[in-house]
Amino acid sequence: MRRLLAALSVVALVAVLALAAGCVDSSEEAAQTPASAPTVVNSAAQTDSAGKTVTAPGATAPAGGGGTTEAGGGTTEGETTEAEDGGGGGGDVAAGQQIFASTCTSCHLNNGMDAGGVGPQLAGAGLDEATIIETIENGRPGTAMPPGLVSGDDLKNVAAYVLSLQ
Repeated sequence: MRRLLAALSVVALVAVLALAAGCVDSSEEAAQTPASAPTVVNSAAQTDSAGKTVTAPGATAPAGGGGTTEAGGGTTEGETTEAEDGGGGGGDVAAGQQIFASTCTSCHLNNGMDAGGVGPQLAGAGLDEATIIETIENGRPGTAMPPGLVSGDDLKNVAAYVLSLQ
């Protein structure tokens, strides 16, 4: 009986020490991805709802030339958008796509290419740059679109990306 009690005591002590070892204070800052961490862009060929191969704005079209799209949902191989060639507000489309993917695509499905989310489909919606920026800065009253999700260069980049979907 003493051996059983001693064994249970040792097991309990080990469990308490293991639990205590896992309880470490960490700051929110320490849990953030370092600014110097590389960002990997998904440049794989994607298909739209009609099954046509599309290339995301800022990505390279796949070999074999299948980079056509409908309704401004990207670029045709060899074509650049106004935002990519320096037109519009001067934002970076590829950087905007990355920010959009992490901040906006949970509501605007498939990086704004598809309908059915909390937010509307943005591709082919006919939005101009001023409307895009105003909506990002001020949100849309009466909808789920909150104001100020991005600002500064991120705002310019996301606006350039959304503009490229038009």
